[in-house]
Amino acid sequence: MSEMEPITIPPPAPPPPRKSRVPSFFFGVFSGCLIGILFFSFLAAMIATSRNETSTDLFSTQRVAIVPIEGEILEARETIDTLHRYADSATVRAIVMRINSPGGAVAPSQEIYEEILKIKSRTHKPIVASLDSIAASGGFYIASACDQIVSNPGSITGSIGVILQWMEIKDLIAWAKMKPETIISGAMKDTGSPYRDLTDAERGYLQRITTQLHEQFIRAVATGRKGKMTASDVARIADGRVFTGEEALSLKLVDRLGNLDDAVNLAGRMAGIRGKPGTIYPKRRKPTLLDLLTNTTDSESLIDRTLSHRGAGFLYRW
Repeated sequence: MSEMEPITIPPPAPPPPRKSRVPSFFFGVFSGCLIGILFFSFLAAMIATSRNETSTDLFSTQRVAIVPIEGEILEARETIDTLHRYADSATVRAIVMRINSPGGAVAPSQEIYEEILKIKSRTHKPIVASLDSIAASGGFYIASACDQIVSNPGSITGSIGVILQWMEIKDLIAWAKMKPETIISGAMKDTGSPYRDLTDAERGYLQRITTQLHEQFIRAVATGRKGKMTASDVARIADGRVFTGEEALSLKLVDRLGNLDDAVNLAGRMAGIRGKPGTIYPKRRKPTLLDLLTNTTDSESLIDRTLSHRGAGFLYRW
């Protein structure tokens, strides 16, 4: 009997080469860093926003922005910049113009009015006016551009008209034995000088401009209140009178009575927001040292304004 041949057992197959974890490690680190950067960038943006704005719900995407117009209207840039920021914001669905102003200069009132019309046309975001204690003349001019006007019953509004006034001080100058000298290039150049009486020609010239600005005011209100008031309706009460909110409602100068919350809720409903909308409100800019040093505030004295001849101007002001 022959010897049995030994059984040969093949060696085990070598294990598959281990994949390097280095790419996965770096991918994980990169992804984590990217998420961290995005998170902190978002957080920084929210903090930066909160410094300039007060919000009832910082992370809400269903908010109503409140744009305040307070005091005499002397310039439009800050208000227009705020309107642009909220018009372009994806989290702001509607805007409320909170007006507490007796009016002011003609051009700034017109610029804010026109910007409201442009934003309504471009973004289709509802814009509602909320009248505070007073929204007269230029303040109402701006309100008339909004989709709806909400007024308190006791708010003072209206005053559709133009005023131009200055103080004539020629007798005071004569008493002080002062003699102002003025050199002009044309007969009308120093019209409205506080140092002398108006001529009949100058009075007619200034009255013509005042009448033209008044007609512009009437047309603007009729355009803003289209479908609610005609130009004839506006002209009938455009003699400078002011009205309470209750009277203004009966004249169709405003759409409903209510407070700021009512205006916010109305704007939210018009924008399709369900439930109570969050609000966002820009913080008031504090005067800087530069403002105080350069006297850029509106705290000019009556005497300064009179003597500098800058007090005279055509105004949409109560």
